Amino acid sequence: MKLIHSLSAALALAVFATSGFGDTVVDDNFAVDGTAVTDADYYGSSTSNAIEFNSNSIGLVSGSSGRQIHALFATQTLAAAGDKLTASIDFTTPATVAAGNEDIRVGFFDHLGRTGPTQLGQNTSYNSGSPNADYSGLPGFYTEIDVESADPGTNFNVRSSNPSTTGRLLATSSGFTNVGSSPAVGYTVVANTDYTIDVMIERVASGDLEITTGFAGSSDTETITSPLSYDFGMLAMGSSSGAFGSSNSPGDPDNGIDITSFTLEFETAAIPEPGSATFLIGSLVSLGLVRRRN
Repeated sequence: MKLIHSLSAALALAVFATSGFGDTVVDDNFAVDGTAVTDADYYGSSTSNAIEFNSNSIGLVSGSSGRQIHALFATQTLAAAGDKLTASIDFTTPATVAAGNEDIRVGFFDHLGRTGPTQLGQNTSYNSGSPNADYSGLPGFYTEIDVESADPGTNFNVRSSNPSTTGRLLATSSGFTNVGSSPAVGYTVVANTDYTIDVMIERVASGDLEITTGFAGSSDTETITSPLSYDFGMLAMGSSSGAFGSSNSPGDPDNGIDITSFTLEFETAAIPEPGSATFLIGSLVSLGLVRRRN
């Protein structure tokens, strides 16, 4: 039986509670709805081997290779103080998890309109010897989450694209500015277990972006000052070599994590016009007349 490791209810309420008026941007529950019809489009960092579509999950095929996948969705703009994006990614670990010194990275970027089928809208190979120009110059950030099954000296780290021109996106920290790290938070990541990564991006009054990462019952907030863009239309997710799985072959059950859902909510602090659908829904929520879907 698989175990479940995610934010506690109290932490989720304290850190990721929403109070404004929001919209669901992505609601892809692969475990329930499958992977045939989705709100986002998913691609891998290899022409055919980095991503696999299972009946109830999307596989990030990494194992002995450092690989990534990315999802393109409708661009969201954090136009004013209080606007925020809250993402949750559920995944299951394979039979093999690194003993230490590896990581999983989750980033959000402005894709700059490069969504065509010959640009970011395809599976594309890239590495240090053969970078891809479509992945260069993208404003955004990633949060790095330590993966260690034996050493509990784990933490979170946020890096901001300055912007990276390496053509490798999450595969390297070159071209990213270190924003800040949490202290050691003491979790371990184990095999055959369900986890949730939560990332909240909020624009604050100064114009900075606060990035809050939640994982395995811990959370951390770092601030990106003077961000290059407030537009986000791409999720990127990658594992370092050896973080998850013993194989990098599609179809191997021990080839990396299986992503079972990805949800993204946009919340604005702006008060909608009376009579609008958002205003009416928000009013019903405040009165307790709308029940959240389980």
